[in-house]
Amino acid sequence: MTILFLLGCFLPLLSATVVLDFNHIERCKDSLYMGTPPRGFTDNNLKRICQRYSDRPRYVTLYDPQKRIPVYSAYTFKKTEGDRRVDYPWMFEPQLAETDGNGNMQPFPTGYLHMKFEDSQAVLDDYSDVVLYERGHLNPDQHQSTPHDRAATYTLTNVVPQIREFNIGPWRQYEERIRLRLNNFCRGVAYIVTGVTTRGNMIRRNNQDRVAIPEDVWSAYCCPDYDRNSPIIWMLTRTSRSSMITASPLHPLPLYLQHTI
Repeated sequence: MTILFLLGCFLPLLSATVVLDFNHIERCKDSLYMGTPPRGFTDNNLKRICQRYSDRPRYVTLYDPQKRIPVYSAYTFKKTEGDRRVDYPWMFEPQLAETDGNGNMQPFPTGYLHMKFEDSQAVLDDYSDVVLYERGHLNPDQHQSTPHDRAATYTLTNVVPQIREFNIGPWRQYEERIRLRLNNFCRGVAYIVTGVTTRGNMIRRNNQDRVAIPEDVWSAYCCPDYDRNSPIIWMLTRTSRSSMITASPLHPLPLYLQHTI
């Protein structure tokens, strides 16, 4: 696959949150630098989600309903103290399975969830009996400030399986390092996109492949009005073979993705 990854220095509002093009949806494109999403993801089965919560777009996600994980989530960073909330309910995206409703993500019901939702996305049961992995955010609540923006990160369409020791160790340290850097040195809006690559490993439930396990997690950010010399950087971490995080300028990222997606 050829990846043309554009991250710059890096939708009229519809009721449905699964859209054909982020650029056609008012406010969702605001999560992307100059309204430009990463390009080159050509799989027609991928779904573009304008993540809506409480009737407002919050960020965007490119989602793979066959692997039941996000390919990436893109969002604007909000200055915050970095505290974590644990009382938000986990949610799902009804629009991946049906076009009815108001377009908002919804909390998982306490009882029966129709099979059509399980067919289109991950559900809580996919993570309930998994020992090695836990839910790892691509758009973390620590990078958001308002209660609604933070609550909107707690949807399974924004998380991937991560090894627990990695999620609470190197990856959390990375998220905190970026939070402090953008808090202190970004003078304007900062744009972040975080995604994954996979190699075929899956979480299984009831003898069926359910949720893809990432091979790598990559992240890039851009702050156009920045008082340091390196406003663009991309971070790559190996989630399967090691827990090492490496940082470099943005330009190697398209080549890396071209050979791994």
